[in-house]
Amino acid sequence: MVRHDRDLWLGMAVIYLLLAYLLRLIPFMGDLVLVLLTPLLLAGALLTARAREARHAGIAPPGSAPAAGAPWRRYLDDYLRLPARHLFQIFRHEDKIVAAVLVAILTLGLVMLAKIAEYLLVGGSALAGLNPAELAAAARPATLLGLLVATTLYVALTMGLFYLVPLTMLGDMPPMAAIAESFSACVRNALPLALFTTAFFLLYALIAAAFGLTHWLGYLLVFSLGPVALSVFVAGVYCSYKNLYG
Repeated sequence: MVRHDRDLWLGMAVIYLLLAYLLRLIPFMGDLVLVLLTPLLLAGALLTARAREARHAGIAPPGSAPAAGAPWRRYLDDYLRLPARHLFQIFRHEDKIVAAVLVAILTLGLVMLAKIAEYLLVGGSALAGLNPAELAAAARPATLLGLLVATTLYVALTMGLFYLVPLTMLGDMPPMAAIAESFSACVRNALPLALFTTAFFLLYALIAAAFGLTHWLGYLLVFSLGPVALSVFVAGVYCSYKNLYG
């Protein structure tokens, strides 16, 4: 899937990563806006995946003919205009935009509740325990228990959100029912999904370690490995949804 429309997928991923970078420059509110926008943009990517799959179904993907015009215009179309049009297409779907906004608001609310619980349990990010400077504090039984509970909450949240967007946008399921179904699907397919997500978690850990060394190395990995990993992840979620729900 990604191979057939490589430029489109990489373009969408780069646009999302650039948007995430710009939003994270805004203190506090930037992260919340990113959480709110992510389901909407994911919906656009999944709708693109379904449309492209239908386009390529049963035929060998044709070689793309070069577009007319100057080279810079072709690059602008291939890596910016067309990817942006597909990524933000949910705002043009009058039949889906209401459900998509509900999903986005619900996602934001659940993430905020998880962060509040995390703060109450461990006084900050659950990942703070991975910082060598704080290992002594994290080794206390109460802190370890808080980390365990916070991690469990995030795993449960991830399971509930994993198929939320495809179930609502592609399967027309109500958001609350989609969360329950997503959680059940993750329980039923725990091993393959764990293997699938572990690869991306390891990449995330690598990028986080790079940022710990120097920011320029972290951003280099984000914008070199990130677009490929993000494209493969979204395509993997779509293919997994198709295998489970047809």
